[in-house]
Amino acid sequence: MSKKEESIDPVGFMKMFMTLQDMSTPEDTNVKEVIKRKERIVFATTGIIKPSNWETLSDDEKLSRLNKVQQQ
Repeated sequence: MSKKEESIDPVGFMKMFMTLQDMSTPEDTNVKEVIKRKERIVFATTGIIKPSNWETLSDDEKLSRLNKVQQQ
C-alpha cells in the first residue's frame, strides 16, 4: 500500500464534512432537513451501510444515530 492510500481516512473525511455541514446549516433548519443532509454524507462513505430498517425509525432516533457516528 502506498503512502497516499494509507493517509486516506474516509471516516475522518466524513466527520469533517458533517462538521462543516453543521457549521453552515442555519439553527432554525427543521429536523428532517438536518437528517437529510447528514445521511447523504454518512451513507455515501465507504464502509457505512444504511440499516435495512432506517426508513421506519423516528426522526429523533435517526438524528441520534447520525450524531453518534459523527462523534465516534
